[in-house]
Amino acid sequence: MASKNPSFEDAGALPGQAEHWTLQAFTSLRRIAGFGPVPHRAWEDFERWFELQDDLDGVTVAIAFFDPLAEGVEDFNEAWDNDLYLTELPTGQVITAPFGGGAVEDFDDGWSNVPYATAWDDVAGVIGLFDAEPREDFEEAWRSNQLYAWTWGSVASSTAMFDAGADDTEDFENGWTAATTI
Repeated sequence: MASKNPSFEDAGALPGQAEHWTLQAFTSLRRIAGFGPVPHRAWEDFERWFELQDDLDGVTVAIAFFDPLAEGVEDFNEAWDNDLYLTELPTGQVITAPFGGGAVEDFDDGWSNVPYATAWDDVAGVIGLFDAEPREDFEEAWRSNQLYAWTWGSVASSTAMFDAGADDTEDFENGWTAATTI
């Protein structure tokens, strides 16, 4: 439906009104929540809960001591069971891991690839068969899709039935189990 008097050219019954238009005005109040002791502020600044201390004079201070030497700082150097930090492996404790009887892993044997093939001529080739054909043509034996439908008219269709076959439209009014909460 088109708006009547869209340019406000036709005057209404009262001065300042436009014909076919209604003027509505809304007003509301705003209340500000005051925080803290007097003077109340309109925001919570968390600064007036406790007295601000600019220095430690007159304040009881407890120093936390770390490690057996009673140092007032945690230097992460002592008492972490790493006092003897190894920068290299000691030769007396190194044991060579044997790989296939040798000292290094050469990836030549023990991996079900013996003998190791270095050329395609060393590998026996077998042609893969698809539907008794030496190529995959993607046109057969894929869920009976040998026949292609080129138009919707050639596709068999049926109407979807709802409510145990009684209704051909879904009205969402029955057959829904009521939800419960535990």
